Amino acid sequence: MRKLSSVLAGTVLAGALAAGAAAAPAQAATASTTSTASAASASSAQSAQSAQYVKHWFSGYSSFGRGESRGERSFYKGYWYFSGGRYYFDITAWDRDRDGQSTYVDFWYHDDRGWHLGHRFTTRGTGEWRFSYGRGGGFDGFRVHLGEGTTRDLDWGSYYRHSF
Repeated sequence: MRKLSSVLAGTVLAGALAAGAAAAPAQAATASTTSTASAASASSAQSAQSAQYVKHWFSGYSSFGRGESRGERSFYKGYWYFSGGRYYFDITAWDRDRDGQSTYVDFWYHDDRGWHLGHRFTTRGTGEWRFSYGRGGGFDGFRVHLGEGTTRDLDWGSYYRHSF
């Protein structure tokens, strides 16, 4: 009887070891799948953080005076995006005719009290400006236009307008 119980105990032990060995690859595969899923989840979370804002592009030209061609007009290009409760703007302007006159970029914003000149930028070549506005005060839109010439006689282009 003693031999029989030893054999049974050995069989049970061998069976448990075999079952454990068989379960180990399955657990490793499950762990691998879990770690792959968590890595993919972390990767998509990181992508979402880096792409948490979308750039919205806008551009425009100055008008042109007597003796100037359309190709000599000043122009600007910019974008805005919203992040963390603020609107961020990046505008670049080019004065292409090199006539010694300045290019002016007027940035107007709208809030609960109406339209306000927020910034006037000036360049005689290329200029780039970055700035931001918070949502406070009812900030709900902006307009940009570009002029080229002297302060007495600016060739203003059309407004670019955007409302939120």
